[in-house]
Amino acid sequence: MDILVTTLGKANKKAGGRYSSLTYRFEDGFETTSTFFMRALLEYRRHLLNVPDKVLILGTPASMWDALLELTSLEDEKLVNQLMHEIENDAVTAETLDGLGQALTKLLDVNVVCALIPPGRTQAEQADIQRIIAEHIPDKASVSFDVTHGYRILPLLELLAVFYLIQTRSAKINEIFYGAADMRNDENPPVAPVIRLDFVKDMLEWLTRLPLAEETGRYDQLADLFAPERPELAEALKQHSMQLRTNQTVAAHKSALIIVALLDKPFDDPGAELYRPILQRKFSWSRGTDLAEWQILSAKAAVRTGDLLRATILLREARISLALPPKEQTNSKKREEANAKLNRETDADDELLLALRNCLAHADQPQDNKLGKRVQELLRDEQELAKALNEIADKLYQQRKKS
Repeated sequence: MDILVTTLGKANKKAGGRYSSLTYRFEDGFETTSTFFMRALLEYRRHLLNVPDKVLILGTPASMWDALLELTSLEDEKLVNQLMHEIENDAVTAETLDGLGQALTKLLDVNVVCALIPPGRTQAEQADIQRIIAEHIPDKASVSFDVTHGYRILPLLELLAVFYLIQTRSAKINEIFYGAADMRNDENPPVAPVIRLDFVKDMLEWLTRLPLAEETGRYDQLADLFAPERPELAEALKQHSMQLRTNQTVAAHKSALIIVALLDKPFDDPGAELYRPILQRKFSWSRGTDLAEWQILSAKAAVRTGDLLRATILLREARISLALPPKEQTNSKKREEANAKLNRETDADDELLLALRNCLAHADQPQDNKLGKRVQELLRDEQELAKALNEIADKLYQQRKKS
């Protein structure tokens, strides 16, 4: 379902209690004149042969709902009289708005829903606004917002609704429009530009996906954000994510280096460019000069994101790498030989890593000995486990510098 969400405010009585008629100019040059920007936006969508399935009009009991009467002529005098009576008392009811929405639906040839929202004075009222918007948005709907009219707090709450709908309804936010009456030019009659605030929704997309990618290692979740401009980067992120999740450390190192090189080039997309330095820092550990350094730095990054199993595995693999010259660290046969030797000539840190790995990866129970008790203690305290893994990583890093 394609839904257009708009708000209805209350014009200053000194201005006649109405919005002024104004010509709005869209980015493709299309112009139309209206007292209510939603009507202009609806005409624009008709011009594009892209009429929404539903128009959701939000307003408080004190909003100037009678402005909607100017969109078309209503023959239901009883409804009109009831609406005008309620408007005079700033007490428009949901029942009257249901009738108004049904009447406008027939006359405008599009499903119109008029919904009451509270003014948003308190946190409870602000939460109610989010709830009411969500109630009218089915799962996976395509939604466009018009943030032109209404109390000044409403655009902020509508932008929050964008984030909320993405999270709770899997909604696709198509466009955010603002009819900028305050930017109208000096033409006669004046023309106001229609501003697209799509950058805001794009930034919200980044804010949603980047923490998820960092916490889970699922950098493939960022791939479609890059696909239009950098398909090669999108593909590298997908490969890297798969390699991380399947512990293909050598392959993951190579794909991370590819990603770092691709991130050196600035983006045309302003949102992607804002986040490029952040992503570069996320992959800074990949600049390690050999596999051992990469595994150690990658393990520390995994500890920071709470992926303690992966950090444990990487540190154990780093011990194997450090037992070999840099040129032999990616040789599978040499690694098997080094691993066998480590198993024979183990030390306290190696025994701890092996015990932790077995418990975390295979759900083994710690043995009833001193080492097993230490493992139990660590598995009961995430901060202590993270601290222990970081200490081992620091030791290994120092060992690598000395070798």
